[in-house]
Amino acid sequence: MIKNIILDIGGIILDDGKENLRKYLQVSEEETKKLYKIVYGSKGFRQYLLGYINLEKCMNSIISENPTYRAYIEKMLLKSNLKDIVPIKANVLQVIRELKEKYNIYFLSNITKETYEYIEDILNEFDGGIYSFKVHLCKPNPEIYKKLLYTYNLKKEESIFFDDRQRNVDIGNELGIKSIKFNTEQDILDVLQIS
Repeated sequence: MIKNIILDIGGIILDDGKENLRKYLQVSEEETKKLYKIVYGSKGFRQYLLGYINLEKCMNSIISENPTYRAYIEKMLLKSNLKDIVPIKANVLQVIRELKEKYNIYFLSNITKETYEYIEDILNEFDGGIYSFKVHLCKPNPEIYKKLLYTYNLKKEESIFFDDRQRNVDIGNELGIKSIKFNTEQDILDVLQIS
């Protein structure tokens, strides 16, 4: 019997698709892909996501390698711009809040300190979570999954994990946690047989 729902944040609670970024930066689709890779694919951002460096050091690292994109890099990383770049999915949040009446809700996410602070009030409504910047681990590293189970004393057979990235879902399944790829909130409802 499922008692615990474990959720990723980006792509589920937050709409982290490239389209919001493109609109906010007012650049072409091709330029958006390039900037996405420059920033989110950088070593500096990885270190920031793992909580080893702060936002300023992350930004300086990426800018030093890509000085001509300085203005865009700053826009993409500043906490004050998160509401436009990764808006909260209100419909998904509502479904999760309703599920809270029947299930324990946990989060397992690769997330930066500033993104966490942006949605901290929402996350505090739920039963807990493990975040990459706090534990210095990122999915798909199996250790971050194990840390969640251990920290909250969760049984694999009583838990279900939703993530929008297939590789993260695959690791969850390999560890014995029923894991499902998330596309819309209906995926959660269907799996839990709620309509």
